[in-house]
Amino acid sequence: MYTLKDVMSVQEAAERWSISIDTIHSRIRTITKDNTKFEGAVEAGLIKKSCRTWILTTPLMKMWFGAEKDMNNIE
Repeated sequence: MYTLKDVMSVQEAAERWSISIDTIHSRIRTITKDNTKFEGAVEAGLIKKSCRTWILTTPLMKMWFGAEKDMNNIE
């Protein structure tokens, strides 16, 4: 189970990891091309699309980009 600080939009993830939104969208495009990996991530509760918004989790971001760059951005 995730807490609210572990669930975020692409924009918040970009701010928290100090990377561009385009970098995250590129990674999302890559994973969605591999249906097995994408379905596994969805089933594990790591990523979800709600309407037009991608919802990401801290564990997914750590797998993709390592540790958070700036812990002061957590609200």
